[in-house]
Amino acid sequence: MAGIADFIAMANQAGIPLVLLWLLTMAVVWGLLQHANVPKSAGARGAISIVAAFLVLLTAGSVLVNFMESLITAVVIIAIGLLIAVMFLEIAGVKAAEGKKLFEVHPKFFGGIILVLLVLIFIGAGALNILNIPNIQITDTLVAIIVFVGVMLAAIYFMMSESKDDKGKK
Repeated sequence: MAGIADFIAMANQAGIPLVLLWLLTMAVVWGLLQHANVPKSAGARGAISIVAAFLVLLTAGSVLVNFMESLITAVVIIAIGLLIAVMFLEIAGVKAAEGKKLFEVHPKFFGGIILVLLVLIFIGAGALNILNIPNIQITDTLVAIIVFVGVMLAAIYFMMSESKDDKGKK
């Protein structure tokens, strides 16, 4: 594990967070221009996105770089966790009503969970400092309570939906 920690420290010293900020800005600007189809030339869209990315890089302070680094790290960790959870649900063969997959039957529920996770990642990465909002103290105990209540609510929701299906079959 020391090799990974050394590599991450070396990458941070080499300016990888700034490179990632530049790439993210370029990709977002290019995507917006591509979606709006403005200007018509793809080369002009590329030039505008590169210049915008360099301008953001020049004006980025250490607060923004630290925020982006924390945000990207948290998103990657949560994404890997969600992928593992989906893999386990698929391996277990969890099915909902009429043999459909669980995510097909309850897309709004899982979409809401992902939205809540994104908001928590945004807050946890330090967005409140950038927005000048007083800090909300999110401790390990609070996170544990929120996760526990969330699991309880999910279990109750699934039990209630199963009992409705059982009543319809009788």
